[in-house]
Amino acid sequence: MKLFATAAVTMLIAAPAAAGYWEVRCTTESVPYQEAVGANPEEVLGGAIIGGLVGGAATDEKAGALVGALIGGAIANENAGGTVTRYRDVETCANVWIPERVTDTAYLEDVLRDLNAGRAVSREVVMDVQYTIGVGYDGIWGPKSRAAAEDYLVNHAPGTTPDETTEPLFSLVVNDVVIVSSIDVTAIDEIKKALEQAGVASAIFVDLQ
Repeated sequence: MKLFATAAVTMLIAAPAAAGYWEVRCTTESVPYQEAVGANPEEVLGGAIIGGLVGGAATDEKAGALVGALIGGAIANENAGGTVTRYRDVETCANVWIPERVTDTAYLEDVLRDLNAGRAVSREVVMDVQYTIGVGYDGIWGPKSRAAAEDYLVNHAPGTTPDETTEPLFSLVVNDVVIVSSIDVTAIDEIKKALEQAGVASAIFVDLQ
């Protein structure tokens, strides 16, 4: 039991901590719906009066006028019935991950090697790492993430001295359109955060072709 507890504590300490955080975000949109409508009292009354006059004139009897009034009111109510399209505001909330840039270079490189080697890493850490190397942060380590990780590790390998021609170019993309590109990832990151505060989704890509 003592050995098990020691191992559990060791695993807890060694587990990588995510830089980002979860946040509940809500959006409101107008949703159409159909509403049944019938005749208003004035239309029913008008139909009843006309029906009564016609019925009374045709039969010259009060009974005929009464039947005519009932039929006229029913027809007016039926003809005025139908549906109309109305709108109501519906709020939808979701718990979303807000990634943060991993600033510890040594830790970042270790995680990249672990991911490319197929080792298990928490989804939150994966999204932070994806955000840091400039690929879409969906928590799934696919081919684009793997390629970006390899490029990062090559460009930051010991003994290399990146210059303006070898430094990665970061591009901010909104709706598949490049908004701005720069080698200054901090500046690109600040623009991205400003867009997020305005409710505009964007993504940072590295060396976008």
